[in-house]
Amino acid sequence: MYDKQNDAYDEENETGGNNDIDTKHHETEKLVNGYNEVLETWIMKNEISPTGYQNFRIITDEVYSQRVRVKGEVVDEVIKQELHLAYVKVRNDFRNGVGNLITLCKKADSHRIKEIFEDQYELSFEPHQFDVLQIIEESADVRNAKFDVEIETVSGVTMKGTRVHNTEYYANMLRSGQLSAVIVNYDLPDKTITFRVTVDGSIQLYSNLGDYEILELIEDLLNLE
Repeated sequence: MYDKQNDAYDEENETGGNNDIDTKHHETEKLVNGYNEVLETWIMKNEISPTGYQNFRIITDEVYSQRVRVKGEVVDEVIKQELHLAYVKVRNDFRNGVGNLITLCKKADSHRIKEIFEDQYELSFEPHQFDVLQIIEESADVRNAKFDVEIETVSGVTMKGTRVHNTEYYANMLRSGQLSAVIVNYDLPDKTITFRVTVDGSIQLYSNLGDYEILELIEDLLNLE
């Protein structure tokens, strides 16, 4: 998840009006296997979720280094069309959160999607800083806690178990290191889910959730801050 840094939304957008992020198509040329290939990027604007997030489908031509044979000729690069999903907060009763970008993909792909939005719409995003300590307070259980530390040759310490945040060792680590990520059991209205959340805006789900359920979870976490 990323927070919007520059003010690309006006007051009309805060109450559910049209926003500046619309469907776009972009082309670039790149030398691939000795040929000038046209690489396309499509950003397709779709429906708005009940919680006020606009859905976008991002289709990109990506070049990968891979030796393959095509029509009897060996080449070292291939072009693959990738599809990713993203949501942008466009409607809210309050200003907080409007403009946030949520990507439903792997972390490396998430950075790529962020860069596409920044380049195409002249926006700037920064990773959201989740309040991990408050998430711990509201969780049913804490199964894993990772600390960044500097102790001789050790740069990180991970605790595993059940309710690890209630142990004396956790309290000591909290004083001496920086808590960077936790795995928690978290109660939703109809189920308990497990996920990993980091201070740099990443969430890894260990439970099956639909897109709208993920957005509702993020809303819950934002409301804790």
